[in-house]
Amino acid sequence: MEDEDKEAYEFMIEMQHLHHKMEMLIETYGMRHRVLSVVVTGLIDEVDEENSTMKALFSYNLGSIDEVDVITEFIKNTVDDQEGPDLDGLLGDLGISLN
Repeated sequence: MEDEDKEAYEFMIEMQHLHHKMEMLIETYGMRHRVLSVVVTGLIDEVDEENSTMKALFSYNLGSIDEVDVITEFIKNTVDDQEGPDLDGLLGDLGISLN
């Protein structure tokens, strides 16, 4: 096994342990009926310029298709926030420039 493959394998094993720990925490606190979660961890391997494959671990705590819709909408609404606020737009509205 190449070093990169071994490292990826060890990473995914460690992530699997963390996924399991989260599931156990939900059970320990008796929160299964209140928790809404989707956890996906994937490694992408490029096949060629146009194609790739993904090895993924996942766990879901969803009780219905309505909950799937709620969590999907939440992800869509918050994904842009990962980069932080658009300071140029925010400050530009106030007449302030960072340049």
